[in-house]
Amino acid sequence: MKFIHCADIHLDTPLQGLAQYPGAPVNEIRNATRRAFERVLSAAISEKVDFVIVAGDLYDTGLKSFESALFFNKQMARLKDAGIGVYLIYGNHDAASKLIKQIRPPGNVHVFRTSEAQTFLDDGLRVAIHGQSFATPEITEDLAAKYPPPMPGFFNIGVLHTNLAGISEHANYAPCSLEALKNKGYQYWALGHVHNRQTLCTNPYIIYPGNIQGRHGKEQGEKSCELVTVSDAGAISIETISTSVVPWFQADIDASGCQTAEEVYEKLRLGLEAMLSQSRERVTALRVRISGTTDAHGELSRDLEQARHEAISIATECGKGLFWVERVEVSTSPRLNHDELLKRDDPIGEVVRIIASLRQDPAALASWSAIAELQKKLPDELLNGPEAVKLDVAVLSAAIEEAEGVLLSRLSGLEAE
Repeated sequence: MKFIHCADIHLDTPLQGLAQYPGAPVNEIRNATRRAFERVLSAAISEKVDFVIVAGDLYDTGLKSFESALFFNKQMARLKDAGIGVYLIYGNHDAASKLIKQIRPPGNVHVFRTSEAQTFLDDGLRVAIHGQSFATPEITEDLAAKYPPPMPGFFNIGVLHTNLAGISEHANYAPCSLEALKNKGYQYWALGHVHNRQTLCTNPYIIYPGNIQGRHGKEQGEKSCELVTVSDAGAISIETISTSVVPWFQADIDASGCQTAEEVYEKLRLGLEAMLSQSRERVTALRVRISGTTDAHGELSRDLEQARHEAISIATECGKGLFWVERVEVSTSPRLNHDELLKRDDPIGEVVRIIASLRQDPAALASWSAIAELQKKLPDELLNGPEAVKLDVAVLSAAIEEAEGVLLSRLSGLEAE
């Protein structure tokens, strides 16, 4: 028996942070999730799998276009023609979508109900597939606890959209424990909701396949689905199939030891040339981060826009038209003797002492009323988007470090003049 396990398709969700920039590869971006989903289904057909499991979030919360549902149905018809069934649960994003209620999928698509856990049996394959769809976007109860016991003599699969063990970067929907899933008696748990691939257990297999296409800079690396093969004796083998159409990667450049910005840019050039093979002839979204304690700090931080354009130019040359730089972050720091600076009786010494006091107690800075007011004034996309800004102690501590480097670099430059 063979099946494919995928999740978090987020069909037709735009890739965020790219299309807003002039010159972005819009044609590659526009249909990335569709093309990634097509890769999943093409793999299903070429591998002659028996069925496909979609573990939630086929659509996205704000999606209103019937074109998305029609596209999905057309793809399901491809699988129907190949004799491949589909088992689908709806997750927190799907539950808010009207599309799932208004356009019925083809007959080979089996959708788990929302009112209670449900089991689909395939007597020919001797497989029992258990699952439950989300009825509302915010399910906070443990759905897995009410899944039925395993069917004797069948290969039992649990399909679950969950934030297992309260993984912090994701909303805590349908929470459950790893131990509870292990003890359920199923042979495979097909999970969804977490966008990074994770194999949490191999006896039984408990897997998050991650989403099939990164949608923004925090969803980096190759995205994929799982090809699961089960032998007649019940032995399981897993193959990860890459599905990314426009992958996201981060180029980390350590500028330590560089004397000039030109040396940093040459190091960036070498790093990007080494990354070219990872693109595999695909348009690749890049985040460039330059860090380290370096004598080039002043030159880099003095004109951040120039640093960005230099990075874009180098990426265009090295990437042969495949690299698109979404963001350039300069997080270097100057080479300074803090002990000597603290003793100085001038503006530079005063700045260092003020920053040192803030560094000792960043919580005090976080409690300033001005910080709370600033948080309230942030635009909605910064408060709730994938790059949401929260002015907490960690963020403010990082800002203090960055501010010190920028201020001292500029003050030192004025002093040299």
